Amino acid sequence: MNKIHNKGAFGMWHTALATLVRNQRSNLRAYPWTFTFGHIIDGTYLVLVTCFSYVYLIKGDVQTQFAAYAGTSDYLTYVMIGGALNLFSVSMMMNVSRALITEWREGTLEALLLSPSSRFGYFAGTAVQQLMRSLFELAVVLIFGIAAGLRLPNFDFLSVLTGIFAYLLSCFAMGLLLGCVMLHTRDTFFVQNTLFAFTALLCGFQFPREYLPEALGLAGNVFPLTDALTLLRGSLLSGKAIRSGDVLPVLLLCAVYIALALWTGKRIERRIFERY
Repeated sequence: MNKIHNKGAFGMWHTALATLVRNQRSNLRAYPWTFTFGHIIDGTYLVLVTCFSYVYLIKGDVQTQFAAYAGTSDYLTYVMIGGALNLFSVSMMMNVSRALITEWREGTLEALLLSPSSRFGYFAGTAVQQLMRSLFELAVVLIFGIAAGLRLPNFDFLSVLTGIFAYLLSCFAMGLLLGCVMLHTRDTFFVQNTLFAFTALLCGFQFPREYLPEALGLAGNVFPLTDALTLLRGSLLSGKAIRSGDVLPVLLLCAVYIALALWTGKRIERRIFERY
């Protein structure tokens, strides 16, 4: 039994590594800089708009209500962190969710479904490859942000790592479920942009969620990104320690998303070639 288990674990990691290498080579040969450069431009634009709005529009006058809701009076840092994490989550979820429908469009999905490779390893490799590229994009945007006034106080390193883990897991879980919807509807543009519009509004990337009507605030709790963002940004801005009880709701919601994605994914895959 141990040998079988070890073989399964080895197969999963082997699939993840092979997928990572394949996707990286494909990206470098097909569009080496255009996609990455586009995200960097979006992030830089966000930093500039935030800076100009703070200096010229509101003239540095932040209401006490904002400070009470956000836990800080540093508007620039609050919005820049939220905007950068929003771009990062979009990049991560987009790549994970489009994996299978891209295989379908390229005519390789049938071979993938018939292969004995680990499905979870396939998605893990896709996510890690995108993580490498997204971190580069995020680093460039943060450099521009620091030049424009982004400042981070002293924070607890372990809490920040915990928040990063919860945030990455949330992006991965939501990307898996989004991919099932894409494969079922055969659409990427409308489905993904609808979700990204909802997350941008409801998760509190650009403003505290307390400004939302109560119904919309409750709707935002459906996404694991909401609590993960609150934990990560709170630990970065105020140095607030993240306890195990704080992460538990995020982990449970991510587990529900992943289980639902794997369950529905198998059923969609069974019917995909019968319908088309």
